[in-house]
Parts: sequence; C-alpha cells; structure tokens
Amino acid sequence: MGKTIWVTATALALAGCSFGQAKGAAETAALQFHQMLDAGRFHDIYAGTSDDFRRVTTEAEFGRLLQMIHDRLGAVRQANEGDWRVNFSGGSEMVVLHYATQFESGRGSEEFVYRVSGAAARLAGYHINSTDLLTGVTPPSGNPAAAKPAEESAPQSAVTVAPVESPKPTEPASGK
Repeated sequence: MGKTIWVTATALALAGCSFGQAKGAAETAALQFHQMLDAGRFHDIYAGTSDDFRRVTTEAEFGRLLQMIHDRLGAVRQANEGDWRVNFSGGSEMVVLHYATQFESGRGSEEFVYRVSGAAARLAGYHINSTDLLTGVTPPSGNPAAAKPAEESAPQSAVTVAPVESPKPTEPASGK
C-alpha cells in the first residue's frame, strides 16, 4: 500500500511539472504573439502555427485577419491572463489561455489555443471577441449613419481562427 501511494504521488508530481511547463511555454508564445502583432510581423505569427492550423487557414487569410485587428484595435497595452487549462491530446498537450486585453484603441477578450510538445508551443487556434472591432463597419442597411457606437451594447464581434476545438480537459488542471 505504501508503494502505491508513493507511485501515485510521484505520477501526480510529474504531471504537475508537465502542466506547468506546458502552460509556461504557451504563456511565452502568447506574449510573443502580441509583440509580433504590434510589429506587424504576421508572417512570423503564421510560421509559428501548428500543422492543423495551417491546413484550414491560409497565410493570406490569417494575415488579413491580423491586419484588421492591428488596424482597428492598435497596439497591445496590457494583457491580463484569466483562466487557463491544459489537456493531454495525441502525444502533445493542448493549452488554452484566456486574456482580457487592452489595446491602444479598444479592448477584447482573447483565447489562445497552443499545441505544446516539449518546449515548443505552436498556435492551434486564436479567438478574439471585441465590440471595438466593429468600428468602421457599415451596417447591413448600407447606411453608415445607422451604425450604433460600440458603447451602446452592440453585439460582440467574434473573430475565430481555430481548426482545433478548444479542448475539454480530461485531466482537470486549471487556475485563475
């Protein structure tokens, strides 16, 4: 019985280290994503995406999306991490990070999904919700004067690039 407890404790300790390392790699990658977004280095962001991401999103499509975010929201001023989770999937770990991000010209909530293998974190999905992305968007009526300012409880604008669904943790490990 004593050996069983020790083996279980050791396995949990090793898993905890793995979760922490995967989360740290993803956090570093998210920081680099913001730095490259601010610098307009969209090609470099795309180059760091996972294979499954690139199978469903071309560099041109993703570049247009990032350019729109950069043009409408501006540089990242502050990104506060919220909840997160780590899930083991297909020989790698999937890390989901949520950020409340203040940009130069607006704010948004971002979700990053990273596939982490070893110390390498590759972007597998990116989602941003921001009413401030609606700035300059012509309403369906075609009348720009009919557009409501973002402050007036406009619906959230959701931009999603994610070939991989946000994983549901099989082994819960999350924090806030």
